Amino acid sequence: CSAGVPLLGSLELPTTSVGTWQFSLTYERNVLRDVISGTDKFNLNNRRRTVHSVLLETNYGLAQRVSVTALLSLIQQEREITNQFLPSRTDFLSTRGSGDAVVLLKYDLYPLTMATQRQIAFGFGPKMPLGKSTIKTNGILLPADMQPGSGAWDGILWGYFYQGFLPTTMANLFGTLSYRYTGTNGRDYRFGNEFVATLGSSYRTNTIFDFSLSLRYRTVRPEQFTGNDVPNTGGKWLSVLPGVNLKFAKNWALRFSGNLPVFRNLRGTQLTTTYRGSVSIFYMIPKSSFLIPVNK
Repeated sequence: CSAGVPLLGSLELPTTSVGTWQFSLTYERNVLRDVISGTDKFNLNNRRRTVHSVLLETNYGLAQRVSVTALLSLIQQEREITNQFLPSRTDFLSTRGSGDAVVLLKYDLYPLTMATQRQIAFGFGPKMPLGKSTIKTNGILLPADMQPGSGAWDGILWGYFYQGFLPTTMANLFGTLSYRYTGTNGRDYRFGNEFVATLGSSYRTNTIFDFSLSLRYRTVRPEQFTGNDVPNTGGKWLSVLPGVNLKFAKNWALRFSGNLPVFRNLRGTQLTTTYRGSVSIFYMIPKSSFLIPVNK
């Protein structure tokens, strides 16, 4: 099953200026009902999976051109299997707990200025196995895909690009690249290396609403157990992500976004995403907010 914590796709905050804090809190619901073998979709409805994720991303301007980002997660996974011969009999399983965490050190290779309206940044850091990975039911260890955490240390590379076009148009281009090199946990299980690329455009209006549309490509290598590939794991996904931003107060913003698959080429037969939906709230504390005025 290709369910999982959306860590790479959630690393969206760019670098920030020295002393400035940025926060984003996201709730995402990932509904998995599609059964795919290669590129073929089967008309089966006896399996369902839902992943609820709460993600907190914090970004701080550590020094000139240097920022540090931390991403924490809480996960609840639900799996429902209906007996094909006894439709009234359903096996339901749910797990919840803290997921893994990511810490990135980011460098602004090409800082954003009004003259160029361009920003290029990159970052690297570990994914730390803070999530639970040994949950049992009736004394039996649950499969790795139902655990909130992976139980392994991973390495992450991250890149960011932005280009504005003022005053010609209020539209802009943006993109992110993320790569995760996975480690092996204590049970000789290893999730597949993952690559995620997002390219999109947003449009600023003279109202409180902004709009965005992007494409996301994701490829994952097969998972491994004791060095051997695990069947029915790994694949390629292409999705479209529409979004609406609401700027409802100074330094505050709200975003509603979706994730709809348009192409999938999976290894073996897998239960995979039908759609994702998320809501995020953003808050920024500029450096000047920490300054204490002095009466003269």
